[in-house]
Amino acid sequence: MSHNLQIYTGIAIFFLLVITIAFFFRKKKQDANNKIDLALKPYTQASLQDLVFPDGVGGMVDIERLVLLKQGVLVIETYPMSGNLFGADKIEKWTQMLNGKSFKFTNPLYRIQMLRQAIQVIAPSTPIFYRVIFTASDSSFPKGKPDDVSTLLTLENDLEVLKQSPVMTEKQRSNWDRILRIARKDGQAIQLGTANG
Repeated sequence: MSHNLQIYTGIAIFFLLVITIAFFFRKKKQDANNKIDLALKPYTQASLQDLVFPDGVGGMVDIERLVLLKQGVLVIETYPMSGNLFGADKIEKWTQMLNGKSFKFTNPLYRIQMLRQAIQVIAPSTPIFYRVIFTASDSSFPKGKPDDVSTLLTLENDLEVLKQSPVMTEKQRSNWDRILRIARKDGQAIQLGTANG
């Protein structure tokens, strides 16, 4: 009986630990999303998250966040990577330096540019912007970062460039409804008027 009690106690502690870790990471993600929302607030007309779109070549793509701005549509992808990051627009593999170790990862601009193209096919006359955001509180680019990349610390300043872009025409703005008609969320069509904002 005592042996069984030890097993059950061990299982309970394991599950409690898993739940605690999951809660911690969920809270960190929510904190990062709140900071992104705050930085985007002056620009956002409407926003959608976790969408699926045709990729323009017969497949489908997932888009983390799509934001309607006065100036166009902004595609956002986030990466919760810590440490010093090194990369450039045309370099295929970027590097993360963390605790004295080096890790390679694929240039995230390649993916977001493909996502931008998928949206541009749906809304050909609408300006489509994109931004990769590294959301760990200690993410930094000590050798400089590409223009379309932000950390949580640089995001607010990085978005200032949007103010220099012209406001969309009504025809360009109407493409947002077309985007909503084509997008899918949780396998379902999006109801017009449900995008926040």
